[in-house]
Amino acid sequence: MATSPRTKTAASPKTARGTGRRKKAGSKKRSTAAKAAAASRSANTTFNDIDKLRDDLVKLSQSVSALLTSRATDARDLVTETASDYYDTGVEYAQDAQLQVRGMASDVAKQVQSNPLAAVGIVFGVGYLIGLMRRK
Repeated sequence: MATSPRTKTAASPKTARGTGRRKKAGSKKRSTAAKAAAASRSANTTFNDIDKLRDDLVKLSQSVSALLTSRATDARDLVTETASDYYDTGVEYAQDAQLQVRGMASDVAKQVQSNPLAAVGIVFGVGYLIGLMRRK
């Protein structure tokens, strides 16, 4: 039977990665040391990346905090300004209403002075209507 060239026989020496060369005795130790050094460099790189990410997150957090503080301050100022405007408008309406009520009271007083019998009759009629409504 013919064997394929890929089939290893028991008598063939071990070769390094199929190059036909024999492995050196210290190559395994160097390979392990190289792997350990590479792993150490990789770990250091990973730790450095994590530290950079941590610093970036702190900076991002500070930026977001500053932005939110700024927005909150802007919103507070807007609400304060709007409330102040509504307050001023309300004061103006109250003053106008007060002037109108004083004017009406003055007009009623003049009417009562000029027509006292009519005023008494109106007051009597209003009193009578209130009395009727209270009975029911």
